[in-house]
Amino acid sequence: MSLTISLDSQLTQYSGNETICGRVNLQCFKPIEIEEVKLTFSGLAEAKVQKTKGSAAPSVGYRSKCVLFEKDRILAHQGGQQMAIGSYSWPFELTFPSHVQPEIKPSKWPVIPPFRNDANHPLPPTFSIETSDSLRRLVCSIGYHIHAQVFKPSSGFMGKPSPFISEVLALQFIPPINKADMVDVENFSHMSYHQQEHVFSIQSMHLLQEYKGRSLGVQEKLRSWFSPRQLPRFNFSVSFSYPTRAAQSTPLHCNLTVAPRMEDSSVSSPPVILMQSLHITLVSRTYARSGPSLMGSMSGEVDERMEILSRTSLNMAMSGMIDLTETFGPLVFRPIDVSFGTFNISRMYRLCVSGQFECAGKMSKFQALDLPIDIIPRSQRNATVSQGPEPPIDDNLPSYTPFSLPPEMAGVPQDAKKHDSGNF
Repeated sequence: MSLTISLDSQLTQYSGNETICGRVNLQCFKPIEIEEVKLTFSGLAEAKVQKTKGSAAPSVGYRSKCVLFEKDRILAHQGGQQMAIGSYSWPFELTFPSHVQPEIKPSKWPVIPPFRNDANHPLPPTFSIETSDSLRRLVCSIGYHIHAQVFKPSSGFMGKPSPFISEVLALQFIPPINKADMVDVENFSHMSYHQQEHVFSIQSMHLLQEYKGRSLGVQEKLRSWFSPRQLPRFNFSVSFSYPTRAAQSTPLHCNLTVAPRMEDSSVSSPPVILMQSLHITLVSRTYARSGPSLMGSMSGEVDERMEILSRTSLNMAMSGMIDLTETFGPLVFRPIDVSFGTFNISRMYRLCVSGQFECAGKMSKFQALDLPIDIIPRSQRNATVSQGPEPPIDDNLPSYTPFSLPPEMAGVPQDAKKHDSGNF
């Protein structure tokens, strides 16, 4: 006996509300008694959370399983009658949902950011990852399947029909992109940007014209050490701006601005500011949790890092704003899944930026280590936007896979600033 599922026109990926038509085909090579033929279309989010710290052997894992939706169809009810040798086929028609089924009770999953437990929230994308750090090991998957089963008649008075043969067809799902997001990622001038600024203050004899480019003598050094308030002062700011959303596997368009703050300085003209290094890393964080059970519950989070820009020994004079794409080329990263959140699994992203700037012989370090960014689906229109040739994917790189951030985690204020000062 063989069982197959065939679709009339299977898509490479679904985004919700599509009609799925197909047939379940059964080939009987000998007469056999059959109770029924059943078709189940379902979405399932599964997670395993395991503690790894201080354990030589694998520790007990806590598992969770959340049914996102489930639709059953009885294609044939034979009632235990015998089916003769031959081929049989049953048509079916399904609709791919776009939201979790409303029958799921959110109260089963407590409200803990960044998980989503609001009823009828959007379906998360197809997802699969196994990752770990020094504290936790996570095994997570979100899958959408059409499952055909042939059941034997029940044995005994209280017996239940048992599946005799089954076949599973997996379908890929990516949430749809809304129109507002599509405008953002296709029209760079209308993107929503977030900015992180850091103000530096330098006091040094080298800010004076007569000391530029030469070493200080003993008297000048003593003066710097014992009378720091008499040293000339220069303040400047470094700010990094980036889009709050990025389309899946498309380049980031980021800007870096270096600006003198003459109103807070004692020198008459700004000195040269050199950027010596710049590093940008995309950090993906996977969250998983298990529901309460007799064995208890556990949650965990694991970060993965992907370097998208790393430049050293730049010695680049900085003044005003520069487009990092124009300066260093497209800031691209390996294709990754979109951000999402559901009852027991979520995926979020942030950028980590660091750079060193030299002014008057002194080094200042710029750091912005927790900049939230949302990865949204890449539409067909996105795919046709002229971005220039994309660099080849390095198959040796680790694979990275990514919910809309909850309001309380949506980012820091636009005018967030830090201030460093020091005497030199």
